Amino acid sequence: MSQPTETSSQGILSTIVKIVPSVLVIGALGAAWLAVHHMNTTDEEHGEATDDHATEEVVADVLTLPPGKVSSAQLVIAPVSTEMIQHSHIVPGRIIYDPTKHIEVRSPIDGVLRSVEVNPGDQVTKGQLLATVTSPEIGKARAELLRCEAEGKLVAAQTERTKQIADNLQHYANLLAEDAEPEKIEAELKNRSLGNFGKTLQPAHSKLKLSRDLLSNIQPLSETGAISGKTFRERESQFEVARAEFQATLDQAIFDAQQSQRQADADLADAQRQVEIARDQLRSLLGDDQAATLEKSGENISELRVVATMDGTIEARHFAANERVYRADSLFTLADTSSLYVDANIRENDWPAVRIKPGTEVRITLPALVGQTFHAHVKYVGREVAPETNSVPVVASLSNPEGLLRPGMFARVTLPISDPKRSLAVSAESIVHHDDREFVFVQIGEYEFQCVEVETGLHSEEWVEIRGGLEGNEKVVQKGAFLLKSEWLLEGEAE
Repeated sequence: MSQPTETSSQGILSTIVKIVPSVLVIGALGAAWLAVHHMNTTDEEHGEATDDHATEEVVADVLTLPPGKVSSAQLVIAPVSTEMIQHSHIVPGRIIYDPTKHIEVRSPIDGVLRSVEVNPGDQVTKGQLLATVTSPEIGKARAELLRCEAEGKLVAAQTERTKQIADNLQHYANLLAEDAEPEKIEAELKNRSLGNFGKTLQPAHSKLKLSRDLLSNIQPLSETGAISGKTFRERESQFEVARAEFQATLDQAIFDAQQSQRQADADLADAQRQVEIARDQLRSLLGDDQAATLEKSGENISELRVVATMDGTIEARHFAANERVYRADSLFTLADTSSLYVDANIRENDWPAVRIKPGTEVRITLPALVGQTFHAHVKYVGREVAPETNSVPVVASLSNPEGLLRPGMFARVTLPISDPKRSLAVSAESIVHHDDREFVFVQIGEYEFQCVEVETGLHSEEWVEIRGGLEGNEKVVQKGAFLLKSEWLLEGEAE
């Protein structure tokens, strides 16, 4: 019984002896890996701490430069100041014509361009001859106008004569009503025409005069009894009949004269209407200005003189002499470029600019004219958003007295985004950027400069608002800050 137990114990010991070396090897490898991992982790943490410490040291460093380097850098140092700042954005734009001073001089009719008097680039004045066009259509319209005007003059003269006759008849009637002496009546009517009415009035008046004279002659005889009363009454009756006949004839003449005057007035009004119709026809062909010019012209009845409608420059000429032109063809482009427009667009990122009021001043710069700034005044801000660009137009006018600006030039337009604000500010050139932070260099000694982190606010083209980091009594490097930043970074790397 004791022999099997002893054999089993020997087997277990043999197995343990075989396993122990393997466990020791595995344990040694694990300890080695842990040691290496611990060393790497320690190095990384140490390296990160060193880098952070180095960065902190760089930010806090005071930069000292040799006198020669400060002199060669040509630094510009200015004190921190309080400025009026208005946040603005720069948007692209184009110089365009002022639409009120840019016209296409078009042919009003079909015809032949008989002559061309100007070339592109020529300065012209209002009323100056640009070209002549001949057209039978003009000749017909102008001939009709001339005919109507001539007839109108004839009718006007006839109307005036009819009015004079009516007035003379009325004056004659007034003299009779006053019982004027025959000599006075004759003298008054000597230089006054009664027209055809004189043929009926004169016999009636002569009969009246004769009967009056006969009655006057027999009246003394009747009083003395030399003639019978019957004879006197017959003469008296004849006088009354003659007077009644004359009065009736005069009344009818006055009525007929007034009717003739009314008819003459109607004829004159119709003649004037015909003149206006003919003139309107000419205007419909040529336009008011051209028609007025042609009416005053005494030249070829079929010739149209094309003249400048304003002072300006011939921007383009589209036809040569003797070419056939058709109605609405553009003959010339005429523009006054002493004032122009700039057309820009307000997009979503500049949307606060839609609050700009007409008359607001904006600044214009152009790549073609480096170093020059122009000032324009807003004319209007569009109401409709263009679906193609998702923007609204803003148009401003600017003067161009020297002719430096040309339509089509690319421009940069500075639009105000916010209301002006008075704040502590430094020049925009004073701000330097590093690691998503903003800094300025403050002079603390003749050759010493400290890099100070600042908190900024509103930005304009010239100024940057300082909200924190400066107290307002520092002197800041305005020009040359980028050079100091390079020296500052190099010095930090060396350390």
